Amino acid sequence: MINTTELPPTINSAEDAPLLPRSDRRSLRRTAVDLVARSRDIIVAIIACLGAMSIGFVVGYSSPALEDDYIKHLLLGPVGRSWFGSLIMVGAIIGGPLGGAFAGRLGRKTTLMLCNVSFAVGWFLIIYATHDAILYTGRYTHTVVCI
Repeated sequence: MINTTELPPTINSAEDAPLLPRSDRRSLRRTAVDLVARSRDIIVAIIACLGAMSIGFVVGYSSPALEDDYIKHLLLGPVGRSWFGSLIMVGAIIGGPLGGAFAGRLGRKTTLMLCNVSFAVGWFLIIYATHDAILYTGRYTHTVVCI
């Protein structure tokens, strides 16, 4: 149950005025400055959410990719296609403990930056692949550091 004695009052008891200022030029400037100061936090939050979105791209990529004629040509047979789809889980076996170790030693921010490098390398390998081993390496690179 919420203890109502700890909640802040909505009206300043000394002046009986709302805590939010009325709209005048001075308070509008202060509001604009607060908005600019908070925009950095909003941008950082969006960037942090991009990591989760990138994981979603990696996990969901194999289904439409296996319908592409070029990738079908590189991954001959159902065995190659199943390996292409499942390498992210094989990489997660190593990537989970490795990511935790990196976060503990290097910090969370540095680990997130390393994940972005891993994602970029993985996507470049997949985009410019000329052999099935390069596709597998790109798929595995996505998850070694990041899951």
